[in-house]
Amino acid sequence: MANLFLSGAVTVVVSGPEASLFPGRLHECGAVLVHIHYEKEDIIRFQMPVRHLGLLRKEARHFKGKVRLEKGTGLPFLLRRMIENYTFLLCSICFFFIIVLLSAMIIRIDVTGADVQTEKQIRAFLKKEGIREGAIRFERVNEQELSQNILLHVPNVTRFSLKKSGVVYKADVSLSKQQKETASDRRHLYASKAGVIHDLFVEYGETKARRGEFVEKGERLIKGSKKHPARGTVTAETWYKVTVTAGNDKLLTRSGKKRLNVYVSLGDKEYVLWKPSSLRKPFQSEEHRYELHFFSYTLPFSILTVTDYEVEKINTVETEEEMQRRAIQTARTAMMMRLPEKARIQGENVLQKRVDNGKVKMIIHFQVLENIAN
Repeated sequence: MANLFLSGAVTVVVSGPEASLFPGRLHECGAVLVHIHYEKEDIIRFQMPVRHLGLLRKEARHFKGKVRLEKGTGLPFLLRRMIENYTFLLCSICFFFIIVLLSAMIIRIDVTGADVQTEKQIRAFLKKEGIREGAIRFERVNEQELSQNILLHVPNVTRFSLKKSGVVYKADVSLSKQQKETASDRRHLYASKAGVIHDLFVEYGETKARRGEFVEKGERLIKGSKKHPARGTVTAETWYKVTVTAGNDKLLTRSGKKRLNVYVSLGDKEYVLWKPSSLRKPFQSEEHRYELHFFSYTLPFSILTVTDYEVEKINTVETEEEMQRRAIQTARTAMMMRLPEKARIQGENVLQKRVDNGKVKMIIHFQVLENIAN
């Protein structure tokens, strides 16, 4: 039946006094007949492949009755009808792809559970990740990785989840609980941590601290009033300790050779569209799955691309001084990720250094300038 559909078939109606004998004659000539129906004594209907029509014509010359071709079925006739109605076909394909594009577009992003400032920071971070209103996104969002990055870069966020509902992304945020401030507390600015004051800028209020003065956490820095709450910044030198370890480890570097594999996923099965020869050396793989949506429904098939990058192992040989410089740079990078946006590192001191089994373990003390007024 599958071969009959691919090659095409025609429905033949035979009528006449010897109609019942006609299928047997065709069969003797080698013709394939299916779905034979004896409607009346002198009328027979059956299907046969298009490639056997020559045998039908040969036998019809010696047949005294009537032989009529009723309709054609199968892939060749289907393609012919599609070509004849190509305008409708093109419009249907264009309509389908337009709907798929619109279904993959992010129309709105709703953020719940966050204040105005935190919502702005979350939207700015999502925009950097390619999740913004008006963007077309086929790739699935890695919710776990995105949540970890949000918790790392956006302050006061303790939980973050992102769900896709049709063309709308819904972000649910939980903030850390802060102590409720009284009316008198909101009028003043206090030190959020201990430090030595480096600079003051008072927009409203009365200064209660001086440059070069050491302040403890919770001390009042700027006094305000009921009409004009305190406003300003107090830059102070604060201190942090970071422990870091560096050693001569094997590094994996990409040689530049890569292979792209393309698969189509239908349910739980995957079918290969493009798969070149595999790499001989060890490789790292990166997968990207592109899902198609039709309105709010996810289509049952998706496109998976797997890129294999060839890697090489390199043995690094560093001196103790080079490992120390790399450890300090690693610690500085880790510190900058923890600090507020406008904070800067003023200096660092190595409190402790120990070399063991080709590795350097260091405890580094950082001096940081940051705004401690809160």
